[in-house]
Amino acid sequence: MPSLNPVRWSRRVKMIVAFATLYVVWGSTYLAIKIGLNASLPPAAFAGMRLVLAGAILLVMARLRGIPLRMRRRDVATTVTVGILLLVGGMFSMFLAETRIASGLGALLVAALPLWIAAAESVIPGMERPSAAGIAGLALGLGGLCVLMVPRLTGVSGTRGQLAGIAILIGGTWLWTAGSVISKRRPVRADAMVATGYEMLSAGIVLCGIATAAGDWTRLRFTAAGVGALAYLVVFGSVMAFTAFVWALRHAPASKVMTYAFVNPVIAAILGFLVLGERLDGWTVAGMVVILAGVALTTLAPTRAPREPGPAVRT
Repeated sequence: MPSLNPVRWSRRVKMIVAFATLYVVWGSTYLAIKIGLNASLPPAAFAGMRLVLAGAILLVMARLRGIPLRMRRRDVATTVTVGILLLVGGMFSMFLAETRIASGLGALLVAALPLWIAAAESVIPGMERPSAAGIAGLALGLGGLCVLMVPRLTGVSGTRGQLAGIAILIGGTWLWTAGSVISKRRPVRADAMVATGYEMLSAGIVLCGIATAAGDWTRLRFTAAGVGALAYLVVFGSVMAFTAFVWALRHAPASKVMTYAFVNPVIAAILGFLVLGERLDGWTVAGMVVILAGVALTTLAPTRAPREPGPAVRT
């Protein structure tokens, strides 16, 4: 019997751990957010503290590894802009939405993010465009969103409060899409850990300012559940999961890494049901199946060459 190669075995174990982290840990962050909100942590203060702490930890880790923290002025501007769009616009919308909707439903709406990115890439010159299969997945996913929203608009299922939460989160995913497009068109010449640390830190400072304006700090009460949720999001949901994500991107095809987008909602729905007793109605389950099918098709489909920009117009 041939002996196992220790290097190959170690790499395989690391790959399993990385994907398990992306699937389970990122899938569980929606539950942690809901627990923190239920423990009376105000949304802006909760999100701001998470990002400031996580960003600071990432920068300290980078410094301890000997990675330079200085960035070019142009890269700083891009990093701050992307951080605000992704995290203040995108991530904070999840905190706001989960005050109205179940954590599993929130995860499902975030899973539609690849659809919006594919839609943006299809019309912006210079970016890889989705193929026919990708466009079919985009249409399928948008149909799934209709399955979620139409029953709530017509009063057949759900509440108007849930509809407002869905609208907030869809708006947040559009801002996240804008940040993703900018980060692709203006790549930053800095280590990924450093860039992400600054993105988190800048967005966290903005959210702390929003929390101050909203009077969140006067309503802030720390409980065991709230502190536990905050610590989990900082250590596991941000630092550990980000490290696993970067490692996976370096050692596995991007298409496989991005499968977390349609595994996370399933994990979130299961955990929400088991821990908080959240239930999904038939319309939500149907929407989940259709959206995840569309996301899978869009994510795994090949892309087409970028559309060349049109000729410049002289004035």
